[in-house]
Amino acid sequence: MDTTRTLVGPEMIDALDRDVLEASTLPGECYWREDIYQREIEEIFFKEWICVGRVEDIPNPGDFLTESISNEPLIIVRDAEGEIRAHLNVCRHRGCQLVEGSGTTKSFRCPYHGWMYGLTGELRGTPDFTATRNFDKKDFPLHSVKVEIWDGFIMVNLDPDAKPFIDQIDETDRWGLEKFRIGPMVTTHKWEYELECNWKTYVENYIEAYHVPWVHAETFQPITPLKDWVDFPDISDQPWAVMVGQTPGVSLSDTAEPLFPISPDLSDMPPQFDGMPIWLAFPTLMVIPVVDCMIYYVAYPRGAEKCNIKLRLCLPADVAAQLEEGDPETAEGAEQYARNTVTFILEDNKVCQQQQIGLRSSGAVPGRFCYHEALAQKFDRWIAEKAYGSTNGSAANGNGASSH
Repeated sequence: MDTTRTLVGPEMIDALDRDVLEASTLPGECYWREDIYQREIEEIFFKEWICVGRVEDIPNPGDFLTESISNEPLIIVRDAEGEIRAHLNVCRHRGCQLVEGSGTTKSFRCPYHGWMYGLTGELRGTPDFTATRNFDKKDFPLHSVKVEIWDGFIMVNLDPDAKPFIDQIDETDRWGLEKFRIGPMVTTHKWEYELECNWKTYVENYIEAYHVPWVHAETFQPITPLKDWVDFPDISDQPWAVMVGQTPGVSLSDTAEPLFPISPDLSDMPPQFDGMPIWLAFPTLMVIPVVDCMIYYVAYPRGAEKCNIKLRLCLPADVAAQLEEGDPETAEGAEQYARNTVTFILEDNKVCQQQQIGLRSSGAVPGRFCYHEALAQKFDRWIAEKAYGSTNGSAANGNGASSH
């Protein structure tokens, strides 16, 4: 990108780029200034892979859902051949949004003037256009967007030249993500939150455990105390981060014991990665694979000080089938998992909005990191490299795996 268009003072970037125990945090203005936010949209959200759901959200031909990445509205649809596609949710006639929400359809018809498109995006119908000269429907398909499916997640990228998503996360076998078998899991519970905070505020909170004793005093701290959390900032140079609460076998039930079958691949997990991982695929796919389930959530920017959080609980396919069939024991266990998930998420939601109020203050000058925040620093440095126009990237990401 054009490094002459630096938005943040070079001295602040230099302070961020030091070893984590000598580095400073981003200034408060990075969390509310409109020009900074717009640069992040242009350089990150319009160029990076963004999760828009899971394959089970649109299981059958004709099923579709809608999402937006900043001001770009999207349709994600499974076509007649079963392939998942993504198109801009914009009619090629005069720009009207084609559909809202989710559903099942055989075609997309514009509610404004009736232009009709096939599921693959081709323009099929244009009422009363026979007299229009030099017009060919083949020249006006929907604008399609790159799509990849990874472990059941639907990833989209607005940049037609983007490199494959898998190239950015293929080193996750270094800590054993594949052992959790998240691909076949099925979404069973969905929540959505509109928050008054910058998207980075939320992601930074997610990828550090320093707040656990205070924000999650009655939820995470008793079962995965701060002393058991270990960061791995140097495990890979790829744009993802992982930390592990080294409490083997912990799950989301009321007793923290797993209630559903455990992935057999976890039996040979290396000790340093055995427990509850917190994994982030930059910029906003947040995945917590647990021994017998998975939580994931995605932050979508909706303004410099607003974001939309979509939270999902996923269970193994056979457990999800039992739940669908009404098995009472499965339903009771799933209810525990869902209730406990919402409890700790609401704690995060509250503190992130409280932080946003403070970040607006003139007193929100750069602070300092401790060793529990090495991954937040790694994430911030990635943001600076992508969007702020400077950072030499020469300093170490941190001090390696924290063992304090």
